Amino acid sequence: MQYALKTVARISFRYILASRGSTLLVSIIALLGVILSVVAVLLTMGVFAGFQHALKEKILSTSPHIVVSLLTDDQMTDYEDRIKLLKDVKTVYPIVIYQAILSKGSSIQSVSVKGMRPSDILRKRKFLIEGTFHGGILVGKGLSDLMGIKVGESVTLVSPMGRATPFGFIPKVASFKIDGVFQTGTFDQDYLTVIMPMSKATEFFGPQWQLYGFEVFVKDPYKAQEVKREIEKELGNAVVVRSWIDLNKPLFNALQLEKVGIFFVLLLMVIVASFNITSLLFMKVREKIRDIAVLRTFGLKKVEVAMIFVLEGITLGAVGSIGGLLISLIGGYLINEYKLVRVPADVYLMDHVPVFFETGDVVITLGGAFFLSLLASLLPAYRASKMSIVEILRNE
Repeated sequence: MQYALKTVARISFRYILASRGSTLLVSIIALLGVILSVVAVLLTMGVFAGFQHALKEKILSTSPHIVVSLLTDDQMTDYEDRIKLLKDVKTVYPIVIYQAILSKGSSIQSVSVKGMRPSDILRKRKFLIEGTFHGGILVGKGLSDLMGIKVGESVTLVSPMGRATPFGFIPKVASFKIDGVFQTGTFDQDYLTVIMPMSKATEFFGPQWQLYGFEVFVKDPYKAQEVKREIEKELGNAVVVRSWIDLNKPLFNALQLEKVGIFFVLLLMVIVASFNITSLLFMKVREKIRDIAVLRTFGLKKVEVAMIFVLEGITLGAVGSIGGLLISLIGGYLINEYKLVRVPADVYLMDHVPVFFETGDVVITLGGAFFLSLLASLLPAYRASKMSIVEILRNE
């Protein structure tokens, strides 16, 4: 049995290497078809995965990993201390968020006002691109450009909650000085957020806050769901806890759905490439019809004849898959090194998209190409095994 397998393998490889004329041309086309289809699938999946990976890193570098919302405004200090004691927690920032209207001249914009302790605001000064915090307010770069706000100018904040008077409902209005402009690279913070000291925020807006709680940063952002469960267990029903995964789930679900859809579309390229293998093997069967008769006469079994052509198809699929993988790795390196995939930074939060090959994508692509090559070789192999020795010798 072992001798027969070695014989079959030797004959199969000899047939591949001994291609001539039109058979050689079809062999090259079939091999290139597999290589190019694998490259197309891997690089496209790599760009999708790279975009998701870079987007996650951008979000994690600027946004809290966990947001804890308190249902009441008491026991904030106690809750902060209890969260800090959790082993995976890195930093905790108490915050209060209000909705307001920002006005400068004839420009108005609805914004979220985030109140923070001055010491916590100073810790985030790495995001400041203009000015320095001195107890005033900070605005995002997008908001600054949109409304023409400059450092040192005064702007007006209007609280929609207001206060009741004998003359009716009057909104609260106050002027604040702009200390600086920050830029994080995320739309909601750069275009819709104003940061100010918590004491000033609570004094101006009063108790009608939108969110009162903590921004929590953990040592390993990808363990945010585990830390979320620990916080819920520690604080009970007095809080609502959401991780960055929960807050961005619709976005990443949409990206994943697009990735799966594109993968199946590109998989059609591999299927088309497998048709080339089928055509090639049918030509091989016709070309080697005399050899098949001679081999059968010398005792080669039908299944062993079929294995000759199955091995040819598998070999083409394997060589094409490996070649496609190597070209994809080289292409991915060049794309990352020279930042070839450029995108608008103000739209995608990055100026280029890197290529990131996920193990699952590589395994599925190579496995799919190999499996389709195997399927493509079955029909020609079956045809070769069913040929009658008598008919072949009579016609030849």
